[in-house]
Amino acid sequence: MAGLASRTRPPALLCSGQPTQPEYNGPTHMIRPFLAIIGLLCGTLLSAPVFAAGNYEDNLKTLAEGVIAESVKAKKERLAIIDFTDAKGVVTPIGQFLAEELGTQLLVAGDVKVVERKLVSSTLKKRHITQLDSAPPKILKSVAKTIRTDVFAIGSYIDSPDGILVTVKLISPSNAQAIGAARGMIPKAGPLAEMVKAANTPPPVKVELPKGPATPEGLGFHRNEFYELVVRAMSRQDTQIRMDLTIENRSPRDVKLLCLLQDTVLKDDQGGQWAQRVESNREGLCTRGVELSPREKDRAVLTFTAPSDAPAGSQFTLSFHEKSPRRDATFTIEGLAVEAAPAPVTPVTP
Repeated sequence: MAGLASRTRPPALLCSGQPTQPEYNGPTHMIRPFLAIIGLLCGTLLSAPVFAAGNYEDNLKTLAEGVIAESVKAKKERLAIIDFTDAKGVVTPIGQFLAEELGTQLLVAGDVKVVERKLVSSTLKKRHITQLDSAPPKILKSVAKTIRTDVFAIGSYIDSPDGILVTVKLISPSNAQAIGAARGMIPKAGPLAEMVKAANTPPPVKVELPKGPATPEGLGFHRNEFYELVVRAMSRQDTQIRMDLTIENRSPRDVKLLCLLQDTVLKDDQGGQWAQRVESNREGLCTRGVELSPREKDRAVLTFTAPSDAPAGSQFTLSFHEKSPRRDATFTIEGLAVEAAPAPVTPVTP
């Protein structure tokens, strides 16, 4: 039985380092395939990379510890953290958030002092400094003295699939040269994840609707698919009102505008109706009409006579009865006012 036990003893293998020689006294052709499989499995396990999945707080703490170590090595105790930038050197909300988070973590650690970031930003803004490496050394020293800092901490970040890769450099105020650096991968978690998502979301496409024709200058207007009629001015002389018009052809073909003389009238706000007389409108819009080519514009005049024994109104409405190009079409233009007559010039007696 003892001999049988020694023959069935399993081989001893170690997956770390060199495998030990198994104690086996039986036929080797039975155990060699088994040993080969075990060796292959051990080699696979030993060669597989191992990734540590750190969380947000731990990775941020590790980055802060790196900054502290570099500050201690350079014998710097008071840091001024500048807003971080993206890969293009632009300050972004993500960069500002990372700078604030790092500053808070450094304060929690307590190994170095951190200058208030609002004081740093306002001081740099007053000195018109946007980048430390381009600032004159004399001004940079003055800023450092004003905010009482030993070293500036600038940072940049890159958005990668594994997280946000942050690089922090310590800049000497005396010569604007880097005297230390630390780097860390910050997971996209919490508010940072939302900020990254917002930054990667394309802006909404603004669709501008086509604008309609602009309102023409004048007292009032009417526009349709054939023409545009604009009341440019109205003037009164005794019992008559002269209305100056412009008409523009808006259609792709020739248009003749003609109105009905008796039915095209001017109504005032006192209930009076000012009519057109033939003798005052022999060449007018309601007797001969106006013929226009496409996009052509022309002038026209309508003359209205006041009703007898009617008070003078101040506001008028044009009631237009069309004969051509739209047969028996009507429209009104309200809120028309007569231009005030110029004051008479009093002669100066020498």
